[in-house]
Amino acid sequence: PPLSEIFFLPQKPYMLLGSLRDQLLYPRLDREVSDEELRNVLRTVRLQDLSERVGGFDAELDWADVLSLGEQQRLAFARLIINRPGYAVLDEATSALDVENETNLYRTLKDLGIHYISVGHRTSILEHHNSVLELQGADRWRLLPAREYRASLTEGLEQGRGEPC
Repeated sequence: PPLSEIFFLPQKPYMLLGSLRDQLLYPRLDREVSDEELRNVLRTVRLQDLSERVGGFDAELDWADVLSLGEQQRLAFARLIINRPGYAVLDEATSALDVENETNLYRTLKDLGIHYISVGHRTSILEHHNSVLELQGADRWRLLPAREYRASLTEGLEQGRGEPC
């Protein structure tokens, strides 16, 4: 797909200098989005009290210091929802979240029709994917149905091999 249709969410989201509105609209700061729509998106990512807590959408704070990593990750998902790309690459983008919030965000992406690829170590993300590309080292890899990959992890744990990296 064209680059304009791809959105990247890293483990530690970029928090730019500017207002809460800027945080939500990034990288397309010129967009016109109503406060009501911004409130709805914050509700979707379970940050419904954020604008009131920080003094409104025009409040300018040091967001990396004000927000926990989990809040930053949910704010990054809010950006994704507002920008509605066709595709998202999620690099450990839910690592600081509990399973309930993680599930809510993946379900939202699915409901919006945003296709996504996740890079991660947490086995909880397997629930939200159809396939797993396992990189095995030495230029080796395999593509498995997520269900089959989950089963192989369970088998490995039962045989004492530990968690995957």
